[in-house]
Amino acid sequence: MYKRMIILTYALVFFSLFATACSDNNNETYVEPILSQIEVSKLVTENNKTYVSVDGKPFPFLGAQIRLDALLNCDKMTINEVENYFKKAQELGLNCVQIPISWNMVEPKENKYDYSIVNSILQFVNKYNLKMELLWFSTNMVGDSFSYLIPQYVLQEYNKRLSRNDEGNFWNYYGYQYTMILDDEWILERETKAITALFNPVISAQIHNEPDALMRWRIDQKDLKYRDGTPLSKEKAWTMITNALNTVGKAVKNSSYRVVTRVNLIYGDGINPFPEATNARPKDVFDLQGIDFIGVDAYKDNVKHLKNEVMAYASIAGNYALVAENKGSYANSPSLILTSFALGGGYDIYDLATSNFFINNTTEPDQIDHGIYTWDLQEKDFTPPTRSLIKGLAAAYIDVAKVKPENFAAFNINDNQPKDKLEQLICTTGAQITFQTNNASLGFVLDMHNYLLIYSLNDSQFKLENGKFGETISGRYDVNGTFTKEGTATLENQTLHAKGGVLYKVNYSSQQSLTSNTIENIGNNL
Repeated sequence: MYKRMIILTYALVFFSLFATACSDNNNETYVEPILSQIEVSKLVTENNKTYVSVDGKPFPFLGAQIRLDALLNCDKMTINEVENYFKKAQELGLNCVQIPISWNMVEPKENKYDYSIVNSILQFVNKYNLKMELLWFSTNMVGDSFSYLIPQYVLQEYNKRLSRNDEGNFWNYYGYQYTMILDDEWILERETKAITALFNPVISAQIHNEPDALMRWRIDQKDLKYRDGTPLSKEKAWTMITNALNTVGKAVKNSSYRVVTRVNLIYGDGINPFPEATNARPKDVFDLQGIDFIGVDAYKDNVKHLKNEVMAYASIAGNYALVAENKGSYANSPSLILTSFALGGGYDIYDLATSNFFINNTTEPDQIDHGIYTWDLQEKDFTPPTRSLIKGLAAAYIDVAKVKPENFAAFNINDNQPKDKLEQLICTTGAQITFQTNNASLGFVLDMHNYLLIYSLNDSQFKLENGKFGETISGRYDVNGTFTKEGTATLENQTLHAKGGVLYKVNYSSQQSLTSNTIENIGNNL
């Protein structure tokens, strides 16, 4: 079915410059597509709230990255051994996974395309009822061009590379290091041809990876110059970066399967000009025709700091404020995830489980282990509460995507860690809710104007005021976007005694409009 075969175009897999992943027997010569365009995903803005729609339904990004590149290239796993990571993603309750796919993986030789690994990944995605974001890793991987990412026939073009002070040095994570002239006409022609050959299902395409790093740091660290000795200026670097993003993004958007395109930028000063290069700002990327939205690789475990990042990116009209990467190893991951969604964003965990090769080949293993699971897919102490929160967000996914921040009441995220005992009053624009917990529970209430959705991780109480409250049921939204009843509940003196892990729907009509204080109650003790 077309709707299950959704193209996910975020590519991160790295393969050696000197060894292709598959035999020539599996190679296919590229043929221009003749299919009419099928729209898989798009951005929608309603009532000043922007969200992603997939197959015509609101879709909040709630995912984790699976480092396919490291697992195959560094840990030497077989593709079948990787399947268990997709099973673990499903068990965590995620609705999507971010999968790196490298240019070199799909075009190991000029005009010879190999989809065997991509096809295996798509089988896993479908088997475990996930969606996939394709991370396209090619010429700009955090400011570098690596041999594990780029076909040898491209990389060997000497005059299409910049000079750098460590040109050709080997790094065991990603191979030999170079810097391509990103917006060279021939390179872009080859790259766009490769990415549009990926006619398999995806919901989103990330173009390059943290591309701003080249201008912000690499240009000085590597003393980048053209072959004639002319230094690469930061202005020219930014033009080169954005030209490449725009061209590749437009190629994706013009392919037979139309998906949203995005770029992940490294945290800086919100959406203000980059501290290291004041000639450039995140919105320059958002304004590109080939890019639909921009997200931030936040790497923050402080609720208030993450709040500031999400609010900054959400302040761009028409942008979907995705936290594109944040460490899965943060012990307060449930609070951080809830913070992002309460402010209108999405959240991708980096990563599901960190490569054991990465952990064993660093001087600071505690700093490189970013997984929500251990390297061997065992749970960490905070994995269960993270799963519980994800369960509630996934059950309410239609309204999580559409509700505005002033009507998303998030409880017990005043601090970085939830309080064991708490009584907290929050007002949406229509309801006044008093939340009580004696077991460090997080909770949330979505005010959808004629009904409330209520969820808590552990058993908690929600006292509802400023309205008439009627039928109360438990349930979840199904795959068709219909709320399915699973049980009934009663209010006692307008108080819901909520069972942990159960989503409730309470019909109501508001007595009068209220001043929302939902946003003020996020990180307000920090």
